[in-house]
Amino acid sequence: MAEEGKKTTQSEIEILKKENALLEKIVQQKEEQISLYKQELLKFSHQLDSVMIQINSDVDLLKKIQKVLTPTEIPSISGFEFSKKFVFGTKFGGDYFDIFEHEDKMKFGILLSSSSGYAMSALFLSLIMKVSHLIEAKKGLSPEKVLMRLSEELKTAANEKDKTDVFYGVVDRRDFKLNFCSAGTIVGFAQEPGQSMKLLKSENEGLSSQSDYRLKSAEIDLNSKTRVTLASTGVIEVMGYDELCEMMNQMTAASSVHDIRNEILFRCQQKSGLEHPLRDQTVVVMEVKDRVIKLAK
Repeated sequence: MAEEGKKTTQSEIEILKKENALLEKIVQQKEEQISLYKQELLKFSHQLDSVMIQINSDVDLLKKIQKVLTPTEIPSISGFEFSKKFVFGTKFGGDYFDIFEHEDKMKFGILLSSSSGYAMSALFLSLIMKVSHLIEAKKGLSPEKVLMRLSEELKTAANEKDKTDVFYGVVDRRDFKLNFCSAGTIVGFAQEPGQSMKLLKSENEGLSSQSDYRLKSAEIDLNSKTRVTLASTGVIEVMGYDELCEMMNQMTAASSVHDIRNEILFRCQQKSGLEHPLRDQTVVVMEVKDRVIKLAK
């Protein structure tokens, strides 16, 4: 019996040795797989670094392009005073604004857009140039038709998650009316001494590849001392509509267009606690100084 027990023990030992050898082989294979995985991971890491460097380079290039394209001067338009400021975001953005005279010198346009990123902004600006060339937007095409044309172009060119908030208005100095159309979160305020403030805001989402709505224009009268203030999406994200509305209601008639612009951006900086915003911020303020049309002799 003792001999039989001894044989059984030796047999178990042989089995354990075989199992141990098998485990060692499995561990070796796993170590080889881990080593290969580490090599692939390191290779992927280098590729990712290369891609990120390229992306950062592309973003820097897009920022530079946008800086060049952004107007530094506003045309001198008789009877109107303007104030504007464009603050670049440190992380992302894509604001663009322009104030331009039409070929019909009695009209001028105001455009403010805020894209979800610099790539989308570059695409949007390229479409603006295309639309201006093809359908002569600056000759007086109605704002909703301009934005609808841009919307149709974006449907086939924009990425799924990208969007552009936009406000486009046309001022006719014959009757001092502002005809405008907007999409997305850009907000405007029209103020006239002794009158309630009007909110110029769209109920539609920004322009994107998913846009499936019809835009409509609206119109307001511009009287002497009427002010129109436009704030981009970066401002709204920091302050919110309610706080911005409250601030605008508190601004007195004695405040200049520059006072209003500076106060909005100061409040944004104060609320965020950041010296420079994360997202682009743009404020444009227009005031009617004189409704008298002075025609050249």
